[in-house]
Amino acid sequence: YLNRPELTEQKFIPNPFSNEPGSRLYKTGDLARYLPDGNIEYLGRIDHQVKIRGFRIELGEIEATLAQHSNVREAVVIAREDIPGDKRLVAYLITNDAKTTINDLRFFLKTKLPEYMIPAAFVFLESMPLTPNGKVNRRTLPIPDASSLLRESSFVAPRDSLELQLAQIWSEILGVSGIGVRDNFFDLGGHSLLAVRLMAEIEKQFGKNLSLAALFQGATLEQLAILLRQKTHTHSWSGLVAIQPLGNHPPFFCMPGSGGNVVYFHQLARHLGNDQPFYALQPPSLDGVSEPFRSVEEVAAYYLKAIQSLQPSGPYFLGGHSFGVLVAFEMAQQLLQLGETVALLALFDLPARLPGSAPKQLDWDDTRWLTNIAYILEMLSGKNLEISYESLKPLTPEAQLNYLKQQMESVNLLPPNSGIDRVRGIVQTIKADELAFMSYLPQGGYPGPITLFRTSEVYQDKLGMLGKITSDPTWGWNQLSTQPVEVHVIPGNHTTMLSEPHVQVLAELLKLCYQQSSPDFQL
Repeated sequence: YLNRPELTEQKFIPNPFSNEPGSRLYKTGDLARYLPDGNIEYLGRIDHQVKIRGFRIELGEIEATLAQHSNVREAVVIAREDIPGDKRLVAYLITNDAKTTINDLRFFLKTKLPEYMIPAAFVFLESMPLTPNGKVNRRTLPIPDASSLLRESSFVAPRDSLELQLAQIWSEILGVSGIGVRDNFFDLGGHSLLAVRLMAEIEKQFGKNLSLAALFQGATLEQLAILLRQKTHTHSWSGLVAIQPLGNHPPFFCMPGSGGNVVYFHQLARHLGNDQPFYALQPPSLDGVSEPFRSVEEVAAYYLKAIQSLQPSGPYFLGGHSFGVLVAFEMAQQLLQLGETVALLALFDLPARLPGSAPKQLDWDDTRWLTNIAYILEMLSGKNLEISYESLKPLTPEAQLNYLKQQMESVNLLPPNSGIDRVRGIVQTIKADELAFMSYLPQGGYPGPITLFRTSEVYQDKLGMLGKITSDPTWGWNQLSTQPVEVHVIPGNHTTMLSEPHVQVLAELLKLCYQQSSPDFQL
């Protein structure tokens, strides 16, 4: 490139296929891949690469995969941000068959691409808009409506003022119109951050404080309206959250990390499939009013009572992440003492606390606690909170909570204008969990099978929250079990193992463990 050496260096790159000194290739910007038969498949342009919710995505790869469908004549995929801060993938298609449905295409893509590459909307066109030189004019592709997200013949419009008001809220938050009462929040592009906004708006307009977990019980507009019609001003608290209640397999009960928020298990439940019941457990202290539990044993006993209300007898399938690992292990111990059977104990990324190790004593004032709770929230969410001991120390306790609330709202960990009780509940639950974690010493000699799912990237654990990482591949759990501990390494770190794309690996390995533990389980 004339008089532009920096661009010349970018475009004319060293030739990796030649031994000749100074040999170079011209980088065209086209994206392609070799097929097993030796042919090269053109996927599109590198400048059509986008980043959505932390994932770098090649739009051409999605387009090429859609083109493999027998009914797709032409496909274009773009990233739209019709709502500021909510970027999503939209596929525009010309098909050979008018009977082609969105569900057909979505199912087809799920067999070939990870979940984060599945478009949130599919728009069917008669023809693609073109520029004067004959290329697809991506800027003039239409904004998707609700029919582009879910094309169902059983569409039912809102039938009363409550359902209409909910539809308007969903429309504003999800950025779609024409929402029916049978539409599913998550199928319409909803995710955990949008769920937080939804619950805040419901509290604002209806005066009812529904837990986030209630959305799993009322994922359709119709089901959510039923919850809101209940006479109580708040949804009755339940420790047991049905994230995915359908299916014929034995239910999987999963315990969350510090803070007790179970929403982040949603992706794991989806990847386990619609025939695998998945329940998570949450502490009552998240309401900001109830007293938190003071020991792992108390948490385990409360959760055990909750799961036995659904499944009175074993065999039980248990799992836990982070702090929830200790709770799941203690639940398994208590179940065995009751003469029950634990078929699967799946531990997600926590080293064992071994007998004989001294509990860690913390002599922290309230300001130090709040500072470190902010760090824990950063670790669990991947967000950055601008909070330090120095910034909090001059403030009163209530002002400190408000400052934390503002910081959490600024990074979408809380919706705008959240109630202070939400923050107080999170803080007191995390503090209680950490104290319980540090004082818990599990009993050895566990006679059942243990499966450890540990991550390939060891998280930088400034607080010692995860325990001591050892060179032992079982992270010390073999010292607590009379049976060999099965170990699986999951890509990602302590936080990302439960997010796309790593959660897919975790789900597939968990399915295999289920199959080995339950003779009737079929993949």
